[in-house]
Amino acid sequence: MSTDLDAALARFGDTDVTVRMLWGLMGAIPGAPDMVPYTSLAEARLCVAPDLDDEGFAHAERWCNSPEARRMLSIADALDTGDVGISVVSGLRTALGLFFGQGAKALDTDPQQGADAALKALGLGAIVHAVPGATLSERVANVRAMPAGSAMLHYYVAAELALPFGDDLAQGATRLVTNLLEKHGGTVVKKLEGFIGGGSGKNANEAVAALLGPFDEVAVQTRDKVGTIAEKAASFLPPAIAAAGTVAGAVATGADTLPVWRLLGARLVAETALRHGWKQA
Repeated sequence: MSTDLDAALARFGDTDVTVRMLWGLMGAIPGAPDMVPYTSLAEARLCVAPDLDDEGFAHAERWCNSPEARRMLSIADALDTGDVGISVVSGLRTALGLFFGQGAKALDTDPQQGADAALKALGLGAIVHAVPGATLSERVANVRAMPAGSAMLHYYVAAELALPFGDDLAQGATRLVTNLLEKHGGTVVKKLEGFIGGGSGKNANEAVAALLGPFDEVAVQTRDKVGTIAEKAASFLPPAIAAAGTVAGAVATGADTLPVWRLLGARLVAETALRHGWKQA
């Protein structure tokens, strides 16, 4: 049984503000996937793999207890809770503040936001590296083929890059992410390896390099819609978070209010497990 995964998915029902915000955000980003609600692996089977037979589903359930699945869940959780960085609430709120006029050249003026974006890139890379695949390019292709994986890429580019670093993103996601990692990579790799283990930074960096092309594709789709994306995201921030005057205030008022990475990580594990079930059946 996929107890840990089901527990993670069960937190995100239709009325959850994180779900509503993410669904709204995906609707505002050209090329982003349609998101369907599910709160367990069994519900995910009905939504994204309705033809998977019982034998395949049994394989999927077993994969959910694999080291790779557990690693994916733990990394996604850490990106939200602040175990390896600041929370997604402060990241999203500060990104919106920068977009709405609190910073013109954020890459130069807000090092904390830059470090957080670099950390999220490496965290995403570490998650991708844990996805089954014979090669790194195959893993990236597998992630892009799944709704949750596609949503991760679109969310990262929109929320972590376009909102705070719109001027820099105009020159391309590859250049922006490369600059972020050059500025902050040493520090954030140490944080990542402290949580995941030695050597994980190398794997994550390799995966990020393989993701630069997909990041660029999403950036092209996103760059003319940043205002719409910002308005949509801001409309879902809880009042206490929206009113917080500083990053510290945002964290203090509720670091777990919008655990987007935890939601997407759980969904990616579920969809990866179902793909594994298809291959094994």
